[in-house]
Amino acid sequence: MQEARRASSVVRRLLDFSRQGERVRTSADLNEIVNDVIALTRHLLQTSNVNLALELDESLPRVSIDTNQMKQVLLNLIHNALQAMPKGGELRVGTHKGSRENRNWVVMAVKDSGVGISPADQARIFEPFFTTKGDRGGTGLGLSVTYGIVADHGGAIEVSSRSGEGSLFEVWLPV
Repeated sequence: MQEARRASSVVRRLLDFSRQGERVRTSADLNEIVNDVIALTRHLLQTSNVNLALELDESLPRVSIDTNQMKQVLLNLIHNALQAMPKGGELRVGTHKGSRENRNWVVMAVKDSGVGISPADQARIFEPFFTTKGDRGGTGLGLSVTYGIVADHGGAIEVSSRSGEGSLFEVWLPV
């Protein structure tokens, strides 16, 4: 039964990943989304012995996003960060303004003090079904779904990591 539920979950997430669905974009404050997700995960962070540092730029411009999808992006990144810190650690979640390619962006950053990601794995982490957690229930869909959501919003997601030194994920969204 447990494996049947797991298979059902994989199929459901795969369908969500492949389904175009209706886009419900509204002008939103990214900081509100961060605060909502942190409120949902605060207890899990505490019980995982993870110290949270929030660094929100209060002068962020609003962005046109699907708020539920963006919450899913942040939940996926926080969930992965927690898995990378099995003995606890520090999680920094922040927002700031960015500028590149002659455009203005808002950036949501998630940085953990976990085990880090090897260069070989960094090249593949956004591929569907790629996982380093196969024996611990990983499906390899979380970051591929995250990548798809961010790309669908006209944004980009970048990772920088070193083995043993943690990881930084930055989600760039156009203003």
